[in-house]
Amino acid sequence: MKEQFIEAVDKAIEHVVFDFQRDPSRHMNERDIHWNLFNCLKQQGVFQQNYVAELVHAEFPTRAEYKEGESRSARGHYDLVVLEPGSLDAPAVREMSLWAPWRKYLPLVGVVVAVEAKLWWYRRKDFQQIVGWDIRKLTDLQNAVGCPYFLNFVHLNFSRPQMKKYFLELREYLMAQNKQWPDLKILCVPSDADIQPQSDNWISTPK
Repeated sequence: MKEQFIEAVDKAIEHVVFDFQRDPSRHMNERDIHWNLFNCLKQQGVFQQNYVAELVHAEFPTRAEYKEGESRSARGHYDLVVLEPGSLDAPAVREMSLWAPWRKYLPLVGVVVAVEAKLWWYRRKDFQQIVGWDIRKLTDLQNAVGCPYFLNFVHLNFSRPQMKKYFLELREYLMAQNKQWPDLKILCVPSDADIQPQSDNWISTPK
């Protein structure tokens, strides 16, 4: 079942990439990317079967809580997840109250896939910090994510040399992260399909 879910996620991502490069202006903000992916995923046959509960969720919380500076610790959230149906069908979960706290519910529910998706539409100088936070949520062993995805959609005016340079800097940084986290699936796709071959959209560590 896990393999079927991952295959469905890959197909949905492929569709979003096609939409993005065909008409980048359709995605005016990051949320548009999220909902396009959510909609494509829900149309996959494997998620149209009858399960004990809904498997695909947006803004699903992490098991781990994080503290920054003097602020109170809080959970992060994934842009999208696919939950493990067997864990949702366990008696301890099925009998749990809808108002049960996350600290009781989350350790019992398996996350087969977690997705973080970014839309880069200007040259953010703090991209390393932004990337680091998303990767931390996806790779933290406390969160026990089965298959993590980090998707980067880059919508820039690539006719300007500084924009292409920024894209290459971002991609190089993501490649370095992939070397550290080889099990993390990282996508870096430009709005202009001529900037790089389609086969290079997925960043992978050479074997």
